[in-house]
Amino acid sequence: MNKQKRIGKLLVCLLLAAVMVISLASCGSSKVNADDASGTHGALTWSYVKDTKTLTVSGSGEMANFENGDAAVWLAVRASAETLVVSEGITSIGNYAFYYMPVLTAVTLPSTLTVIGDYGFGYCNSLEEIAIPDGLTTVGKGAFEGCGSLKSIYLPAGVNAIGERAFAYCYSMTSALITGEPAFIGSETFKNCTSLNNLVFRTTVTEDRVAADAFQGAAKTFADATKTDNATGESRVTIRYMQDGAELVDLRKELSYAYGTDYAINTPTREGYTADVLTVTGTADGSAHEVTVTYTAIPAEETEAPAETEPAADEDGEVTPMTVLPVVIMAVVLIAIGVGAFLLLRSDKKGAKNGTSGKNGSKNQKNKK
Repeated sequence: MNKQKRIGKLLVCLLLAAVMVISLASCGSSKVNADDASGTHGALTWSYVKDTKTLTVSGSGEMANFENGDAAVWLAVRASAETLVVSEGITSIGNYAFYYMPVLTAVTLPSTLTVIGDYGFGYCNSLEEIAIPDGLTTVGKGAFEGCGSLKSIYLPAGVNAIGERAFAYCYSMTSALITGEPAFIGSETFKNCTSLNNLVFRTTVTEDRVAADAFQGAAKTFADATKTDNATGESRVTIRYMQDGAELVDLRKELSYAYGTDYAINTPTREGYTADVLTVTGTADGSAHEVTVTYTAIPAEETEAPAETEPAADEDGEVTPMTVLPVVIMAVVLIAIGVGAFLLLRSDKKGAKNGTSGKNGSKNQKNKK
């Protein structure tokens, strides 16, 4: 009886444990979504709408700093907000204001913004893109550190200060355009940006303004960067078409593309000529691109249609169907003769053998008599 009770208790414990595990797993897999909320932060107001998962900060003037991410007044909705709207009139993002918002994917910043404070968007690791307003002047320390999904950054011409580690550990960042003239690029600014393949600086930014470890572990360094005088980051693409040693001026193309834009320009066709480049392709990276396309005349024998030809004549031992056919017929005849001869010889041998056997039989009969 005691043994049965112990087994019963054990089964109950196992059942409770299973229920707890399932409950915890369900909690872990469900998305957090805080309820509607609102409040104030200094002279600013904020609100969160559950249905749209949107956090909006409104008002005018500077946003006060926070000591750390957990001190933000909208902490309760930090893990829920997918969209952030900072309204027109606000001039700064406070330190740690939107630090570690794990599901944040869309951000709207006002044209009045001039400062993004230290760790303002640090470790928002679902954020893939953000449009920086033209009026921005300062990017704080670690402003976008740990934004592992951020693909590119464009800092306008007015940015003159970039804090250390501002873009550290942005593993997905493939493109960075800095068209301003920052006084200094701080320590580890682009640390471990392992996908950074397109890096553009103004020609006026010299190496002495860049910390030695600013690009530690990055795919490119300041020495590898493209230098541009274009403050908007657009690229001017010029295509010259050459034929018989002279430029076809009427075909020349001069086009402009916004930074980061992929372009593909088809080469016009010319009768009797072939081009060495059929499509001019590239990506606008802030520098001027010049391409020369050369037309080459197609040889006459390639442009003329081939004349109709008669079946080749059997001349000079040339192998043609007319010479092959007799050879095949002769081979078949020879094979037939060979087979016939073989069968005939075999038949003769068989007959001779049978004849010999008959003589022996007669002889035996005589002996018996």
